[in-house]
Amino acid sequence: MKWVIPAIVATILSVPITYAREACGGSDAKYYDEGLIFYLKKAGVPYRRMRGSGLCVHERYSSQLKAAQQELDRYFPQIAHKPEDACEERALVEWARREKLRFELRPAFDERNQPSGNIFLVRSFTYEEWAANREKLERLAPIGATCRG
Repeated sequence: MKWVIPAIVATILSVPITYAREACGGSDAKYYDEGLIFYLKKAGVPYRRMRGSGLCVHERYSSQLKAAQQELDRYFPQIAHKPEDACEERALVEWARREKLRFELRPAFDERNQPSGNIFLVRSFTYEEWAANREKLERLAPIGATCRG
């Protein structure tokens, strides 16, 4: 099989060596690759994890990888809340851990692209999970929590 790049260059650049006929995808967003794996396993598609983040499949499965990404993208980024302050942020994180939700905090930016705290994201893989997570956030999450003092 052909190498995508020569082994010497790969060693110098610390780039993982991959086989030429692969399609790769993924994201640095927490849980995204896990979501892709969910859909690839469901479709019976073998995959290879890349170092850091991302997944690769043999080129014959490239359409399944694209379909998995499209399906995941329908629900993955859809539930978000901007905490008012650090107290609400901590309360949301503690709540999400207790609920065993897939969540992450990502930097938020204002209209001038200046940092403005964090955004709280709940990650969903399917419509059913998205609907359940949205309801949990709306009904059960400690939105507006304040620090006791």
